[in-house]
Amino acid sequence: MPYVTDKWKHKYQRCLVHLASRFIEDTMGGKENTGVVVYAVYLLLKRIYGEGNFETRSNALKVLESAKLEYYRRVMVPYEDKKIIENGDVI
Repeated sequence: MPYVTDKWKHKYQRCLVHLASRFIEDTMGGKENTGVVVYAVYLLLKRIYGEGNFETRSNALKVLESAKLEYYRRVMVPYEDKKIIENGDVI
């Protein structure tokens, strides 16, 4: 994943933390109403990448795939590793 500099992190951190807090509240910690998060992601992608040529529009797919892989690497893998230690491996 291309990492962003502190300049860009600071520019967006406050508003993203606020937005995430709203989503946590509105989705009961991610357990309900997941559609509102899907809607927000879709709307961001559409507004940022929805015009222009194929290259510009396909950048939205690159963003989604990169975010998916980063989430898996940083959130899911440590969770799975913890569960392997707790419950044993499947093999």
